[in-house]
Amino acid sequence: SVSLVFALGGLCVLGIMYFSVSVQLSAQKTIHLNLILTTLYLKALTLNCTTNFHGKLYFFSSNVLNWSSSRAFCVSKGADLVTITSQTEQDFLASEIEEQHWIGLTDLKTEGHWVWVNNQTLTDTGVQSWYKRASGQSEPDNWRGTDPSGEHCAVVRYFEGHVHWFDVSCKLQKKFICEKKY
Repeated sequence: SVSLVFALGGLCVLGIMYFSVSVQLSAQKTIHLNLILTTLYLKALTLNCTTNFHGKLYFFSSNVLNWSSSRAFCVSKGADLVTITSQTEQDFLASEIEEQHWIGLTDLKTEGHWVWVNNQTLTDTGVQSWYKRASGQSEPDNWRGTDPSGEHCAVVRYFEGHVHWFDVSCKLQKKFICEKKY
């Protein structure tokens, strides 16, 4: 009977120890989760991201820069100009803007070969939304009226009831959209 009391006492001590360790592990998990969330929040603050959508944070600038400076700004914040990878994403972006914004699409390296800043081609993403004029002349048109070197950078804008891309001179000052995955 004495050994039974010791056995029961031992079981009680083990139960208390198990409960204590469980509480400590739970507290550690909570601390770890809070640390992860705080880190993500601080990363978002670094970019001043205002909107998130499907695992990406977006920053919609209120100031204007040329395409290269816009990209440099995004990169300095750990992001890049937006790469549009679906019609859903494009519709979301269009709902957030009222005027032209730079996107991460360019043919600066090879005229007519449009590539996203992450090196994906339009074929890779499967998304294209170039503006098509009723006259038949469509974007991208590399028009040289504003800039003799042509138009090698893309903007997204809501125009004539739809979301379209336009190629414009990279030297123009436009608002821009940065994108950061989290």
